Amino acid sequence: MRLHFALDFDGTICPVDTTDLLLERFADPAWEDVEAEWQAGRITSRACLARQVDLLRATPEQIAATVRELPLDPAFIPFVTHAWLRGAGVSIVSDGFDQSIVPLLHANGIDLPLSCNRLIHLGADRWAAGFSADGALCGSGTCKCAVVPKDRQVVLVGDGRSDFCLARRADYVLAKGRLADFCREEGIPHQRISNFADALPFIAAQGQFTRSPAPVLNTRHLESLHA
Repeated sequence: MRLHFALDFDGTICPVDTTDLLLERFADPAWEDVEAEWQAGRITSRACLARQVDLLRATPEQIAATVRELPLDPAFIPFVTHAWLRGAGVSIVSDGFDQSIVPLLHANGIDLPLSCNRLIHLGADRWAAGFSADGALCGSGTCKCAVVPKDRQVVLVGDGRSDFCLARRADYVLAKGRLADFCREEGIPHQRISNFADALPFIAAQGQFTRSPAPVLNTRHLESLHA
């Protein structure tokens, strides 16, 4: 069966959690109280994000300037390239927001299939969170289980709570941080990694897969992702 890599963004592709960064800089401090409710399991991820975005006060220019210079994992592009050369599919699955993710991908010349939440500009410095219908099934903004291919072996690369649901469904997990601890506690087949450089040997060990459509690694604009 064809292999597919589902890659988390915040904390994985980008070592910085871009949503937390925007909230720390531009949101009313009450966002941390909402975060604590979610961490305690009293509200869903979707409810948490909606309430936190409602507290955000930033212009589109401020958001763009904040995320533009953030780094990506230096081995991310080599990982995607090696995955495709081995015939695997690759997509980005995130419970973060397009206004953070798309500019960073664009700045690094990357265009991959992307599933994420939307940050909807209401005018001036006000925003609302937009979510897919599928996310309501599990309480996430973006249900990662719903957006990965059903006819492929799925390898998840992730780092945190938004990946827990897909970790249970995936065939294998390359896990950072809290996700690695979760996989160990749940008995989920996984390999603990610190970055994409640690994940590269996994691809080399898999042999040649049936070729899937190539991801585009270029400098083309990604406006279509906002449609």
